[in-house]
Amino acid sequence: MLVNNDKMNFEAGKTKAQDPLSRSSSNNSKIDDSKISNVGLSQQGQNLNYLYQLSLSTAQQNPSPVYIGAEKRIEILANSVNEIARQSGYEYTPEQIKRVVEDVAKGVNITETQPGDVNASSGSVYSFFNSADKAKLADAYQHALDNNTSLDDVRFAAFSLARSRFIEAKINSGTTWAVYDPNENVSNIKSEDAEELETEKLTIETGSEYVKSLLEQFKEGKLFTSNPYLRTSLFQDVSSSLLMHRLPSFLQEKI
Repeated sequence: MLVNNDKMNFEAGKTKAQDPLSRSSSNNSKIDDSKISNVGLSQQGQNLNYLYQLSLSTAQQNPSPVYIGAEKRIEILANSVNEIARQSGYEYTPEQIKRVVEDVAKGVNITETQPGDVNASSGSVYSFFNSADKAKLADAYQHALDNNTSLDDVRFAAFSLARSRFIEAKINSGTTWAVYDPNENVSNIKSEDAEELETEKLTIETGSEYVKSLLEQFKEGKLFTSNPYLRTSLFQDVSSSLLMHRLPSFLQEKI
């Protein structure tokens, strides 16, 4: 079974982490009074509705990444709701904050990803993460937020690990796996022998400036130096392997 690494394309956005609130559009700073001042609502009810509407809008425009666990995503959401409440000038009880967090979590569908199925015709490669993978990525993501470092690095490492976990699951299920090398003559390979890895619309453009910068970092032994949680052997292995179009070392012994 083959995977064409050259077809993957990682769509990198901004390279620096930003506070989710600061990334909200200017329209988020003010909610249409007609949506808030509903007839029959008390002042307390209007305040609560304001908090919900603004929190929901912020969460929709700045969704938490699917590669971390639901518990961590809700924690990030709660921090956002509390910050919006603080800036609003209104007083909210812990129970009201909790209610808004729960309602917004439902509104943006924050749920735990179901385990992946290697035989499914579609799905997310992130569904092959285990709880330890999600915890490691949550630490890396939080570090990027707290220190204003690259969220793209975390996204790249997350996808690299997800790809590896998917391949690992396929190998464990009995699939014979090989890696496509664009420099090799593959004219004798039948199209039905090639398996496309579902990439969550993140493919790697080897010519992109971001990927070029990662390759330079890798050559200098400085890959992800701004984030210590991505300097572990696991993330270095899977990420450098994706950059170099090869399997991670922990998978090579399985094929």
